[in-house]
Amino acid sequence: MKQICLIAFWLLFGLFAQSQNPIKIEDKVFNWGAKVGLNSTFPVINSITVNGEQAENIHLQYRVGFLAAAFWRVNIDRFFIQPSVSWRYSSGDIRFNLPEEKMATTAVSNVYDRLVYKTRSIEAPVLVGYKIVNDYPYGLSLMAGPNFKYNYDVNYSSDIYNSPRKYTSDSTPWGINIVGGVGVTIWRFFFDVTYEFGLNQVDSDFRDTSVDEPQGNNIVIDKRTNVLSFSLGFLF
Repeated sequence: MKQICLIAFWLLFGLFAQSQNPIKIEDKVFNWGAKVGLNSTFPVINSITVNGEQAENIHLQYRVGFLAAAFWRVNIDRFFIQPSVSWRYSSGDIRFNLPEEKMATTAVSNVYDRLVYKTRSIEAPVLVGYKIVNDYPYGLSLMAGPNFKYNYDVNYSSDIYNSPRKYTSDSTPWGINIVGGVGVTIWRFFFDVTYEFGLNQVDSDFRDTSVDEPQGNNIVIDKRTNVLSFSLGFLF
């Protein structure tokens, strides 16, 4: 939340500065900007293994996450190159069941039917865009490119025997995703809608950190990134 407040401050500062020295945006070769937004993360989950047992009936219930970013843009006629640095928080619920025939032999099978995940990451997307409409003050752009991602905080939690359990993982902190999106510009304000899909498969094993002596890796999740984001920003 602190990052979002900081970005909002710079947006207001930019509005004041531009009002003192107005320059048409189409006359600039170099721009920079900032944005804040919301995201919905619904990863493609290939498998979940609990204590060596394969889970079934996997369902995902996403929650709304947040993002904040600063970017730079180099304009070349109707094309532009836009590297960014962004922070993202995402969360959701994963629900599943273990096979019924394993219920009698797996003591914890009934308590692993819900996992809540929370992820914080630093990302560096590099987008190449094309301005379909470039008639100031209106604009419409298509953009696509890679996103290099580092998950610096990944936590899962669940209730076991009516007591909270927490799991952490650093198995696959790095990732490369492909991003595509549409941007609408009115004056210097813009609204972006982007879709992001993971190129690399993330195979994460988690350990229980809610006990004095952490247990071995007892949850393994095989998934890919899948994110839809909406953001509002200002271009300087």
